[in-house]
Amino acid sequence: MTTLTRSQLQSIVDRSPLNRWLGMAVESVDEHAVVLTMRWREELISNPQRQTTHGGILATLIDGAGDYAVAARIGLPVPTVDLHIDYHRAALPGDLRVVASLVHLGRTNAIARAEVFDSAGRLLCSGRGLYHVATATN
Repeated sequence: MTTLTRSQLQSIVDRSPLNRWLGMAVESVDEHAVVLTMRWREELISNPQRQTTHGGILATLIDGAGDYAVAARIGLPVPTVDLHIDYHRAALPGDLRVVASLVHLGRTNAIARAEVFDSAGRLLCSGRGLYHVATATN
């Protein structure tokens, strides 16, 4: 299977109105990883007193990046079957970067892992997703 180009993958990412609203941008894609970025803005705040980014935004980045790591290999996004997120530290205001890689690509399901980093390179959260590829690859 071939890896999509950065612009091909960005076209897939941009199909989703949510991704466009979040401003998800494909920084790079190769046979090893997909890297997405998202510029921080005030609408992402969960706790105004602490100025932290909502955990759902971080989970969305993990899920999306994992899905796009699969899509980069098979050419299209696929449904998420299961998602696990580990939060490591609060996400304070600042741009975010998520790195995802394909762990396993089978005939029925694929597994991808992803990590979200703040602008200083600190790990904010990590996770893995299980994606259903059977209907996409048959």
